[in-house]
Amino acid sequence: MAITVKPPYMNEIIKKSGKPAKEVATFLELVKHSMEPLQKRIAVVEAGNNRFYAVERRGVGILNTVHGKFWQFNFAIDDQWEKYSVIVKAELDIKTLTPVFNRKDQLVLRTDSGCETGQLFGDLTCECCEQLKLAMQTLVKVGEGMIINIPRQDGRGMGLTFKLATLWIQDVLKVHTVESASLLAPGGVIDVRTYSGVVCILKFFGVLPSCVINLATNNPEKVGVISENGYVVAKDLVPIVVEPTEYTARHLLAKEKYLNHKGLTKKKGE
Repeated sequence: MAITVKPPYMNEIIKKSGKPAKEVATFLELVKHSMEPLQKRIAVVEAGNNRFYAVERRGVGILNTVHGKFWQFNFAIDDQWEKYSVIVKAELDIKTLTPVFNRKDQLVLRTDSGCETGQLFGDLTCECCEQLKLAMQTLVKVGEGMIINIPRQDGRGMGLTFKLATLWIQDVLKVHTVESASLLAPGGVIDVRTYSGVVCILKFFGVLPSCVINLATNNPEKVGVISENGYVVAKDLVPIVVEPTEYTARHLLAKEKYLNHKGLTKKKGE
């Protein structure tokens, strides 16, 4: 059922905002403009394959979090993942609705795969929620940067149905994340994520190849596509390491041993 409410009187809005009437009116027009889709065609190379993607910015707004204030952008890209949520710590160019990074020579970037079980519902066998919080804290500490969240990459891109099945196996058979995924994955392939969309967003925002990307990740596999598109990725990854718990320790060890993730089992302070 549709619900209709009467908009507040403009003089009430002006009084609450403490801003001049003209400034309020201009701002409201800007916000309405931010809701209008803006699409660009962007070329990306991944694994030697060239392709143009339709990249569409669908909205932008402010997040007030316990870690600080961020901009959030809503993107759609015509790849298999479709939806991208981008969290940015930066000023905003009001005319273009584009982040303005003070440092043009380097940028902290994290790609964050979807994790409904851990980030939304708090499953204790996953450290994704803590990693996201730490990444946001890192952006605040540095002063600027970007997190690109790809919701449909849950389960290393295998999907939520696959992910839930692996969690069930882990709970009953007491195996780690790599073992459970290998029991179900066709041909033993347990990670099918791609990162062309990440490059699309970098290019959409006008981040130049001369900008060194400080990749905030424990997974070196994410470096490839960014480098392939002309960006220089800093040799040392920005660590996003949370302290292991009784629920996560065996999974973190497995990621280090079998998936080449770095430093996941290092305790805080070490």
